[in-house]
Amino acid sequence: MRSYVDDGAELTTPLSRKKFVEGIVQSSCGLLVLGQIKPAYASGGATAGGVYLLSAKQRYNKRVTSGLKAFLALDVNDISAVNAFFETKDEGGWEDLSAAAYLLANAFRTNSSKAPDSLPSVKSWKAFSKDIDLLKRGLAKKDMGKVASSYKNAEEKLDEYLANVELPTVMELKQM
Repeated sequence: MRSYVDDGAELTTPLSRKKFVEGIVQSSCGLLVLGQIKPAYASGGATAGGVYLLSAKQRYNKRVTSGLKAFLALDVNDISAVNAFFETKDEGGWEDLSAAAYLLANAFRTNSSKAPDSLPSVKSWKAFSKDIDLLKRGLAKKDMGKVASSYKNAEEKLDEYLANVELPTVMELKQM
């Protein structure tokens, strides 16, 4: 490559046409992606061990605990309260709990090559979530029997998840 002097101050190397086009394409793609980004309410994800593991656990513990306390305090016979739990996007609602609890479960990875779905914490979260999905279906159909039985099943599966992510038991959460 040839070098040339720019204003007598510094030597620079001219860009090849290929490098110039690659830079334009990468910038354009980056702008397209940035224009479509939505706010991340549960950012951080799995840390695969390492330095950030403790901070990931600490970051999600409060949100998970808050959401589970709200879940455990629900009166399944009060449709409006149950609906409010699922509709709110704030901390203490299902949407925030669901995101934070999965990320907390995923934070227990010991290495980055291990698939998250093979973790006991993720498996127990997914088992709990299945019952929540059944509860939501019963709620949509206003089938209070299905809502009550799904809630009970979900609550029974919760202790396994809590043990896997090192949080207090259901009984302890109810007393907090």
